Amino acid sequence: MVYRILLPLLGCILIAWGALRRDWLVGAAWLGVDFLALGIAHALGAHRLLGKRSDGTISIWGWLLFLPLLVYTSLVWHLARLVVREPAVNAVSDDLILGRRLLPSEVPGDFDNIVDLTAEFAEPAAIRRSPGYLCIPILDGSAPTPDVLRAAVGSLKPGRTFVHCAQGHGRTGLFALALLLNRGAAASVEDGLRTLQAIRPGIRLNRAQMDCVRQFAAGLA
Repeated sequence: MVYRILLPLLGCILIAWGALRRDWLVGAAWLGVDFLALGIAHALGAHRLLGKRSDGTISIWGWLLFLPLLVYTSLVWHLARLVVREPAVNAVSDDLILGRRLLPSEVPGDFDNIVDLTAEFAEPAAIRRSPGYLCIPILDGSAPTPDVLRAAVGSLKPGRTFVHCAQGHGRTGLFALALLLNRGAAASVEDGLRTLQAIRPGIRLNRAQMDCVRQFAAGLA
């Protein structure tokens, strides 16, 4: 809900500012339109709006339309990577690893599944070429439908799995929790969430993500 309100509001402010400061018109208005479109995407659940494709790349039209937004999110991610002291990855078990989006040099070994949940980043080529790479674009702070989540969890191959979003908190926690429930490694949503937070304390699920995983768990029952 916050994204649906704040993003369009920020977009309108940037567009108005660009109109008042004519020397900033193109840049501010472009970014403002991007934020406005992103807010609408959150409202509609349009997770592929930014052009993220199933192979982990972002389409040319996505770069052309959303270049200011994609550059902004990339800068924020790199800044967080350099400043935040949280580990890049945390192991839940031998075959389940969670974390933020990684550089190729940071990938801890080989994986049978690499689950990329970002909608706003192109995955590094060396990672997306892995035979176990799976792209499930989800907008930051949002959640897929329970059916999409169920199909994604069910598509994983047996073996070692790495799950990531941008910072390894909301979307990553959602998917990892669904995976634990599906494997019977968590007795309940609350039990699984406690397990994940004990290992990676930054994991937080918002209302939409909690609703999604509760529906997912109800389907298992």
